[in-house]
Amino acid sequence: IHTCAASRQSSTPHLCAMDDFTKTSFPRPQTATRAAPAPSVVVATLASEKVDQKAQHHAAASDDDASSRSRASRLANGVNNVLGAKFYALGRLSARYPWRMIAASWMFAVLLSAGLGARGLKNENRSEKLWVPSNTQAQGDKTYVDTYYGSETRFAQVVLKSTTAGENILTPAGLDALNTVITAVRAASITWEGSTYSYTDHCYRTGSNCWESNVLTAFASAAAWDTQSEIDTALTASPITNQDGSTLYLEKVAGGLTYNSASAPTGAVALSATFLFTNNEELVSGDMVDKKGDAFDTELLKIFAEPPTGFEASYVTDRSFGDEFGGAINADLLKLQIALFLILAYAAATLSKWNLGCVGSRVGVTFAGIVSIGMAIASAYGLCAYLGLFFSPLMNVLPFLLLGIGVDDMFVIVNAYDNEVSRDPVERMGQSLRSSGMSITVTSLTDVVAFLIGSSTSLPALRNFCFYAALGIFFDYVYQVTFFTAFLTLDERRKANNKGDCFFCLDCPPQACCRCCSPGKSEKSILQRGMGRLGSGLRHRVVKYSVLVFFTVITIMGIIGCVKMEVDADVNNFIPDGSYLKGWFADSDTYFTESGDSVELYSKATLDLAADDAKLRAASAAFKANDYIVENTVRSWVDDFYTYRTALGGVTSANYVSTLNTWLANAGARYLNDVVFDDETSPTSITTTRIHGNHVKAIKSKASVTAMDSLRADIAAVSGNENGVIFAYGRSWLDYEQYKTIDAEAIRNISVTLAACLAIITILIVDPKTVFAVFLALSMIFVNIVGFMHFWGLSIDSVTVIMLVIALGLAVDYSAHIGRAYLEKRGTPDERIVRTLEDMGVAVWNGAMSTFMAVMILGSSSSYVFMTFFKQLFLCITLGLAHGLIFLPVLLSLLKPAPYAEAR
Repeated sequence: IHTCAASRQSSTPHLCAMDDFTKTSFPRPQTATRAAPAPSVVVATLASEKVDQKAQHHAAASDDDASSRSRASRLANGVNNVLGAKFYALGRLSARYPWRMIAASWMFAVLLSAGLGARGLKNENRSEKLWVPSNTQAQGDKTYVDTYYGSETRFAQVVLKSTTAGENILTPAGLDALNTVITAVRAASITWEGSTYSYTDHCYRTGSNCWESNVLTAFASAAAWDTQSEIDTALTASPITNQDGSTLYLEKVAGGLTYNSASAPTGAVALSATFLFTNNEELVSGDMVDKKGDAFDTELLKIFAEPPTGFEASYVTDRSFGDEFGGAINADLLKLQIALFLILAYAAATLSKWNLGCVGSRVGVTFAGIVSIGMAIASAYGLCAYLGLFFSPLMNVLPFLLLGIGVDDMFVIVNAYDNEVSRDPVERMGQSLRSSGMSITVTSLTDVVAFLIGSSTSLPALRNFCFYAALGIFFDYVYQVTFFTAFLTLDERRKANNKGDCFFCLDCPPQACCRCCSPGKSEKSILQRGMGRLGSGLRHRVVKYSVLVFFTVITIMGIIGCVKMEVDADVNNFIPDGSYLKGWFADSDTYFTESGDSVELYSKATLDLAADDAKLRAASAAFKANDYIVENTVRSWVDDFYTYRTALGGVTSANYVSTLNTWLANAGARYLNDVVFDDETSPTSITTTRIHGNHVKAIKSKASVTAMDSLRADIAAVSGNENGVIFAYGRSWLDYEQYKTIDAEAIRNISVTLAACLAIITILIVDPKTVFAVFLALSMIFVNIVGFMHFWGLSIDSVTVIMLVIALGLAVDYSAHIGRAYLEKRGTPDERIVRTLEDMGVAVWNGAMSTFMAVMILGSSSSYVFMTFFKQLFLCITLGLAHGLIFLPVLLSLLKPAPYAEAR
């Protein structure tokens, strides 16, 4: 022993090779006998002296290098020493009192989770509350409109075509078939709460009539379309007049129209019938629910699904979107469960030491890690409930995010523990947490701050998701360094006593379970050797510069993709293949190409229409003249009433309201729901009014935003409307507001988040060269993810912007762990590459692969959400690993940052 100690003091550690081999190659004696206590004392003394000599050696090296270190490098060492000492103490505390640490962690988690029962999570599923910025004009306009008109209607539509593709159905047979479907709808009824609820009870009325839109409203009866000539005569009139005196816009009810040389319609490929029904919604658990309406929709779907012989139908009802989108999600829940199981199986398989037989199994350790992640999720949900932050469907992806980050932390901690040579379990945990704790602090704190900054977004769903994610990651970090490390200590005690994994009462022999798992000549695992070979291959100068060129080219391609990336949200994306809704979307886009989303023009009570309605008539004219409004779809009560009162004569401000009320009860009955008086029985003033119209059909989200902005500008420019007493608003504008802001929100959030990542990495790593390298790699990863999203057919929408935030959270881990590990290694720059990859590269690879296996399962999903999840995480993992394990080590070897003073 004295000879070995002397040789260390004389800097000839080769004399202790046999001692090193003895300590690292043979298992620790499981029992000590009373007859021979001396060997254990000698071993303990030797271990103590080796630790002291190593400390002296590192301290001497630190003193020798102090003069050559930069101020930033000395600062980095200072930060590392201070924080490292804290983690060292925490590791020793966790190993010394594991049961107390576990109990304290559990009590803390239960206290936070109690928030779920104390106040409960407020559920929120309404899209306008999730994806529309609360400070937008559309939100304020919606509040006004809902106050006076509410959510009045439900919607149903059927599109009828011949089974012979392209055949004209604007014929007697075609109109008969359409009439058959409409008659069946009018005869539909359901039994609700013991009573019969019929079509006439459920329909939305304009005056005394149920509102319907179809080509048959231009005919007095079925006898009026007996012959083709009768049909041609009625539909070539200009204008085409409905039976209630209103104008029929043929392009709105007949699709695929053909015309003769005189521009008269000669045929149509498709005919539509649209129905409006009363809305009986009520707020239930954060979602607007109309159970009666849904039940009636079920009857409508049965009718639409069985069109007359010789015809086929595509159709939609109000409940269709929720049914089909939810069905796609539910169908893939099994795949999600399989994906989560694969993560657990991979973690258990790679964390275990199979060369030690059943003793080396770490299924229990893996389970403890998963429990700690579950505790983090419960704690985050509970604290958010205390804070009153609503829960949305978006939070369902949070467990997947925390599982990916938590499993990565597990690998880092266990990898550091396995690489620590100290025999004393308390000292071993202290030393391993000194290293791994600092590493996961960099990644976890970066993620937490990034998500907290992301919570400044104006999109409510994204804001709350960022709060939930930040708290979830923070609590996962807390429980990993406390609960998980304590359980890892208990598991090591089990191994020391040769007890079975998960079954502590069973004895297990400390031998390999099979020949393939027997220890080989090398103490390194297959993956460590593979990472070592990768590092050795990266040492050649030609390879290094080739790597830089290759990743530069990849980044240039990513930048090109970023420039071409579009903001576009197509609801059709959310509908699974094979759904009947796909057919309706296809027919709507193919045959009905002119008339788009509905939009209305509203006047407020502060506009004195009785004294002067010229302002509203001017606004109506501007409404019709707007480039993004289909003029023939505009239904203006003020214009029709102006024609009526002009012909009537004698209408003044004194009798304006009473005359209007009389007109609405008779000739103007179709506008009865569009004018709101102060009193329904004896009105004296007008509270609010509306004028109906439709946008020109837009294919891209950008065109929809342009249409909204254009109409707002035209109405605001109407003389006398400077104070906004007349405004335009459509239900679809809530979505338009999202389209308008989501690209700016994405850019702002990503930019600020990257800046936060830079700040945290700088504070915790400090070394400027390493900070630069890690941040450059992180930025390149993110640019490439966005760029290659474009090449893979994705655009920026409410789903992809969430996944981008998640991808950023995962990408930090791939680079930050490697950057810090490089600072903990001594040797030449090329030697440090090899040692870094053999050490931290293994943990990073395992953490990424566990997530990657789950992602591959999601690749077979039919759900747009899960497919998007798959594509973005696939890019995140592949690009993150490539940059973290290849590009970053090469860049660090060229920049040559100085190692920490305590580096080994």
